[in-house]
Amino acid sequence: MKELNLGQAAALTSPDPLVLVCTEKEDGSPNMAPVSFFMYASFHPPMLAFAMGKGSNSGENIRRTGKAVLAAPGSSLADAVMAYGAVSGGKTDKLKETPIAIQKVAGSGIPIPEDCRAAFVVSLSQTVECGDHYLYLCSVERVLGDESREALFAWNGYAKVAPAQEKKD
Repeated sequence: MKELNLGQAAALTSPDPLVLVCTEKEDGSPNMAPVSFFMYASFHPPMLAFAMGKGSNSGENIRRTGKAVLAAPGSSLADAVMAYGAVSGGKTDKLKETPIAIQKVAGSGIPIPEDCRAAFVVSLSQTVECGDHYLYLCSVERVLGDESREALFAWNGYAKVAPAQEKKD
């Protein structure tokens, strides 16, 4: 074995779970940002954690509002997920530049993609400084799912997104 940096290790341990952190901007418009630094933190009480770069617009949004919806994007959203990860929502209206079909979630004013395998309505419990990221520990208020949808995963440290098992042509 050879010594690796963390990014190289992430590529070796693919696929990674992938969620779109759906938040509300200061002007009330929606923002979505892909994150693979995501994990279940507790079943009792139900909690999730995710990490985002300190300068991320979605991070600013959840710290300001205390609310988000973490949505596991469906396979039809591969191009949109890559586009949303390439720009900051603070400078770009991602949903205008790369439109997708969205839906309302009961119990939240934050829209999510229509093509979504699971959605977690969360409230921020704690923010922890973690190197160049913030770790967001969130209480889960509601969980919704659609087993008929095929979820996307991050591969090779975000080099691409695809289902966990790629279909052969």
